[in-house]
Amino acid sequence: MANITLTWKGKAYTIPEKKAFEVGDEIEDVLTLYELAAMGERPKFHKLAKCFGIMLRFAGCKVSDRDVHSEMMRQIKDGAGEDMVAANAINALMAVLLDGAPEVSGEGDQPGKVDAS
Repeated sequence: MANITLTWKGKAYTIPEKKAFEVGDEIEDVLTLYELAAMGERPKFHKLAKCFGIMLRFAGCKVSDRDVHSEMMRQIKDGAGEDMVAANAINALMAVLLDGAPEVSGEGDQPGKVDAS
């Protein structure tokens, strides 16, 4: 797995590959991969915000879970759409929780790159 790059309010933050396991361990205390997969239909934004906050802090961002949740809600109010905001958070979390899983070949978004704001 490569480094995971997150964007928060226009600034890039990186979780080094060597920290991916520790980040995944903390995230799974809040949300399992199974629960995350089920959120495609019914996202739980408080849990997503908490997990995304964990990732941002591992990457060096000074942010609270409440700040992350507020930003998600702002994006929805500004028209980003609930599905888009949830998808961005879910993609970022999947990149960490699937660390070590076989990579899928093919075109599409670069794995590990996620824009949260």
